[in-house]
Amino acid sequence: MRKLGLVLLVLLLAGFAAGCISTSSGGTGSTSTTSAGAHSNYVVVNGTRIYLDEIHFYMYGLKTCPHCRHMHEWIPQEYGNSSLTYYELLNNETNDRLFEEISRLTGITGVPAIAITYNGTLMAIIEGEFNVTATPQIIHAAMTNNGTLLFVGGKGYIMPHNDPKAQRALKKLYDIFVKHEMPVNTTSGG
Repeated sequence: MRKLGLVLLVLLLAGFAAGCISTSSGGTGSTSTTSAGAHSNYVVVNGTRIYLDEIHFYMYGLKTCPHCRHMHEWIPQEYGNSSLTYYELLNNETNDRLFEEISRLTGITGVPAIAITYNGTLMAIIEGEFNVTATPQIIHAAMTNNGTLLFVGGKGYIMPHNDPKAQRALKKLYDIFVKHEMPVNTTSGG
């Protein structure tokens, strides 16, 4: 993984590092446009259409965590009721084991731990509460950098899609977040 050098992501990280961004309204900073057809709702980020119905969130959290509760409410408010898959950690041995593997692979130790997919591709993994209206910009940054973004401990990283070690780790993280299953260890390392 290499450190991000993008100004946009540095600005976003300031919000992530704070742990809480309470603004629940406002735009994404890009032009919102509606079109007819299969995708009816999108935003444009630096000339790229990001279709909102292709965004899905997967979250590991605790019902006792106020940040988890806030994200659990805010994500569906912004992206629709079917946009979030939630995994409760409290009294759930399976989810506990999966979260331990997330921690091993990423260094994430806090909740909420949120993965963002776009059109089925893992675009970002975020530790903590963040401004969900910035999701299209996060997706665009991942696309622009040909990698999956990882925000952990107030720092941002790119897991490049052309790096074999990163690909193995991303496959495991996809299994944990999207398939909700323990990944198979095919090789040692990452």
